[in-house]
Amino acid sequence: MLLRLLPFFVSSTVYFVLLLPGSNLQSTIIKCLPTFSLAFFVASQSKNGGVFKPYSRWIFHGLLFACVGDACLVWPEFFLPGMGAFAICHICYIAAFGLAPLQPLTLLVIEGLMAVGYVVILLPCLSGFYTWAVLFYSGLLGVMTWRALFCSKRLASVGSLIFIVSDLLVGYEKFCTSLPLIHILYMSTYYLAQALIAISVESPKFSLKEN
Repeated sequence: MLLRLLPFFVSSTVYFVLLLPGSNLQSTIIKCLPTFSLAFFVASQSKNGGVFKPYSRWIFHGLLFACVGDACLVWPEFFLPGMGAFAICHICYIAAFGLAPLQPLTLLVIEGLMAVGYVVILLPCLSGFYTWAVLFYSGLLGVMTWRALFCSKRLASVGSLIFIVSDLLVGYEKFCTSLPLIHILYMSTYYLAQALIAISVESPKFSLKEN
């Protein structure tokens, strides 16, 4: 497994070493490689097991859409299509995590916290169509986290929570103001979140009752 993760470790290290500025093809490729490497990891691990299980297949599809989102976000004019690609990524993850057990009260708590973060941090910086687009995306991210917390995969649960932190930092930089090192913060948390979700295809399930 570590050998199959090696391309991710190498490509993510290259990304942070180079930190290529600007919107160009080279920056796009360097940014997408770590996520694409995780998709390769999921596919190769599943193939090694002989069966491409539904959980692994949906995580694989989600990572591919995340690659599209990574590429779009390199170019400011494609930020909205990038949000759309990541929205589809989260839908794929929700399909992987499943809807049982339902736990609707937890959904209300998570969406309430997402709403507070949206209203307090992002809403003052938003206008026009982005007001509703970011609201929808935040709600979908909350649903993905809700399902991850009850999918019996510890790594996916942790990864979904880190994903919220990463996307909040992205939104703050995009719509509010840029802070020192914020780019490194949201990219490092993003790659970590995706890595944990990808590795969860090999992590053992745990019992909610036992925990």
